[in-house]
Amino acid sequence: MEFRQIRYFLAIHEAGSFLRAARGLGLTQPALSRQMSLLERELGQVLFERRARSLHLTASGETFLTYAVRMNDLWREMLDGLNPEAENLHGEYSISTGGTIAAWVLPPVLSRIRRGHRSLSFRVYEGDLEESRERLVRGEVDIGILTGQLDESGLLSRPLFTDRIVPVAARTHPVFRRKPLTIASLAEDSFVFFHPTSAIRRAVEKRLRETRPPLRPRIAMELRSIESVIRSIEAGHGIGFVSDLSLNPRLRVLPFEELVAERTFYVSFRRHHRRSLDRLMELIEQYSLELRRPKTTKSGPRARSAR
Repeated sequence: MEFRQIRYFLAIHEAGSFLRAARGLGLTQPALSRQMSLLERELGQVLFERRARSLHLTASGETFLTYAVRMNDLWREMLDGLNPEAENLHGEYSISTGGTIAAWVLPPVLSRIRRGHRSLSFRVYEGDLEESRERLVRGEVDIGILTGQLDESGLLSRPLFTDRIVPVAARTHPVFRRKPLTIASLAEDSFVFFHPTSAIRRAVEKRLRETRPPLRPRIAMELRSIESVIRSIEAGHGIGFVSDLSLNPRLRVLPFEELVAERTFYVSFRRHHRRSLDRLMELIEQYSLELRRPKTTKSGPRARSAR
C-alpha cells in the first residue's frame, strides 16, 4: 500500500465521485480508478459502491475511512514536525458549522484573519449539528464550530462563546400594544420556529418547558434557514426566537428574560492536527469574542411575566 492511495481514497470520498476527485488531484479518471483497484485488491475488500449516479462507501470502506483519516492526520503532523515554518498560517483550512456562525460570525472573523495572512484561504460548509459533526468525524474538515462538545475518540473541544437566543417580533407586531403583556398571553400568538433538528429549536423548546407555567407556542411556520425565519418574522407572520447576533432594526426583542435561551459554541478539532491550526483557532476565538461585546437593543416597555 502506498500513502498516495490513502490520499486518493480520501479525495474520492470528499468529492463524491471519481471524476471530480481526479480533476482535483490532477489525474485522469482511469489512472485514479486503477489506483483504487490496486488498493482494494491489496486489502481484499471493496471500498466503494456505485448506486445509479451516486457513490457510497461500503461497510469496509467506512472502516477504512476511520483509519485513513488518522493516518492522514499523522502524516500532516509528521511533516509539520519536520518543517520549522509549520506554525505559520498558510494554505487552505476548512470549517463546518451551523447557520448562525456561518452567517454572523465567520464572515467578519475570517475576513479579519485574512487581512493579516494573505496566503490563507477557507472553505466553509454550512449544515445542521449532525451534518457538521459528521464532516469533522470523517476528517473532511479541519475545524467544527458546534453547539456542545463532541464525545468522539480522537477529537478535542474547547468553548468559544455563549450565545443568547431571544424572543423577537416585527417592530409593528400587535403584541407590543398588548396591555398587560404577559408570557401567558403569548399563547394567543402565532410563532415562527426553526425546523425540529435545529440547535436553536432544541434550546428554545427546553427553555419554554422550564417556564412556569410552561409556554406552549402555536407554531404557524417551521423553516430551515436563518434568512427565511428572520424574513418571516419581519413580515409579521409571528413571534420567533433568534440569536442576538442576528438582530436588526426591523426586529424588536420581547421583554421577557425568562424566555431567553442560551447555548455554548465549541471549537472542535482532531487530536492530531497541523500545528498552524492552533494559531488559527486562537485568532478565531479572539475575534469571535470581540463580536460578543454587549449590544444595546430596544426591548420596549418593561412587562411582567405570568405566574
